[in-house]
Amino acid sequence: MTHLKQETLCNESYQLFLKIMDTVDSDDWLWGPAELSLIGAFKWKTTRPDVGDPASLVRFLARCFSEQEKGIVQDVPLERVMLALAGAPAKIVGEGFARVDFTQPLFFDGICRALQNGAPYLLRRATVTLLRHLDAQFFNTKKTFSEDQVKAFVSGWSSASRESLETERGRFLAEALFGTLMGMLNSPFWRDHIPHDRWSFLTLLGGMDEEDIPLSFYRCVEDTAVIPHLRRAYPRGPNVLIQWVAIMWAKYPDVSEKVRPQLEEATKKIADGPSRHNLSSYLEIVEGQIKQISDRINSHASWSFEEDIIRLRKRHASLRYARGSLISIQKFPI
Repeated sequence: MTHLKQETLCNESYQLFLKIMDTVDSDDWLWGPAELSLIGAFKWKTTRPDVGDPASLVRFLARCFSEQEKGIVQDVPLERVMLALAGAPAKIVGEGFARVDFTQPLFFDGICRALQNGAPYLLRRATVTLLRHLDAQFFNTKKTFSEDQVKAFVSGWSSASRESLETERGRFLAEALFGTLMGMLNSPFWRDHIPHDRWSFLTLLGGMDEEDIPLSFYRCVEDTAVIPHLRRAYPRGPNVLIQWVAIMWAKYPDVSEKVRPQLEEATKKIADGPSRHNLSSYLEIVEGQIKQISDRINSHASWSFEEDIIRLRKRHASLRYARGSLISIQKFPI
């Protein structure tokens, strides 16, 4: 009963927030009640209201950033509006965000300030999670940023993401951290700025459900610039290329036809060097993927023509081809 009452209170608070935001232009005093109703609606570790159209939340976010520029502390309302937006469904928020330019200084610099060292932990955590909705505007774009903006973003993201992951893991947080790393890797502008100690986020992919894998990852496994970049940027360590090759073999069905020859070439060079033992690991990974998909297929009728089963069969065939390629490389590395 307590949970149901709390959920009802949060929903009613959010509806009140939306009503206030509809009339806030008539009286500047109404921003105060809007803030209180927002704080009442969105809380950590509770069921939060469905956001719907995020326009009012984005407008409130802009107000907070504007007040922040004047030196007025906005930590708590910023934390809650970030929390509300970060946990909303990507499709709904994506449509709303597309109507706003988050690369303009008001938003981009405001996000950097929210990530910086010294900002409250919950604000930093909500902000790094919000980034899962900003891939299209920050990374999958030809937009460039100033040196100061890059330094502020990378420094803040790196420390805030590490602190958040070490404190408490969560589904949306993992998606955001991995997605941001992939967005930066896919971006000709950002890939040179990836902090070396954030490559550990590659391991987050292993714990993700398929539906949570961000679009930025699929761009990376289709991008012919990624493997040459990793080989050039990390010739002696950390072993980013070895990790990335392992991921690509595991997700071989998603690797583009243009990238597959690069993958095989990189694997042959690994097989010819001191890291030859990684070939066995790659084979084990592919075998594991084949078994996993086989189990899913076998859980349905063998004659099933459901769309999901057809897709799984295609992935199964692709992974079997990958296994054959790896066995060939193992026998004849060069």
